[in-house]
Amino acid sequence: MLRRLLIVILGVVVAAVVAVSWLGVAQVPVLSAAFGMNHARDLGMTSDRAAFESFCAQYGITRPSPAENYTLSSKHHWSGSVNVDGEISEAALGSLREFSTPNSHFSEIQFRIHDGYVEMAAFVNVPGYPVSGPVYGQFSISATSPKTVAIDISKLEFGRIGVPSNVIDQATTAIDTYLDKTIVEAGITIDSLELREGAVYFKGTWPKSITADAPNPNDMP
Repeated sequence: MLRRLLIVILGVVVAAVVAVSWLGVAQVPVLSAAFGMNHARDLGMTSDRAAFESFCAQYGITRPSPAENYTLSSKHHWSGSVNVDGEISEAALGSLREFSTPNSHFSEIQFRIHDGYVEMAAFVNVPGYPVSGPVYGQFSISATSPKTVAIDISKLEFGRIGVPSNVIDQATTAIDTYLDKTIVEAGITIDSLELREGAVYFKGTWPKSITADAPNPNDMP
């Protein structure tokens, strides 16, 4: 009887481990890799640093801090203002170190810009929980005033699980609040903001100089 009970318990544990690995909500050695859940979805994003530098030179935008300071874990500072009216390609944006340098929460960030929406993928470690896995989402962004924007998340998946709508609502509110706060702090004004296939069109004012402190890998700005 005890032997049967142990076999049942072992079977339940094995099934649970396999399910968690397949769903991609936690990392299990060997199994997560076998199911392709140990890395972010490959969106085929490219990087064009020359295009980014050309865009900055066109409008007189500078990033004078050491290159290694520009990460998502760094505190950014903005000064001055320049008028911008043009497109910046997704490949130019993809060359930013903020997207290519991992921290304790995010790594393997990729995105593709389409007409009216963005798709994004990353590998995420959820702080405070033994949960990590690939995340994929689709969202749009629009200007609601010269100083505010709104995010609309149309799809969000953690591993193979669709994220509940109430969690999406909470994430949307948090992102909107963060972006609006940053827009005010950076002195950005928006006349027009459009997502186009492979690029973002922006018309308005942008900081002339963007500096960044040395990163703290355990913190987000």
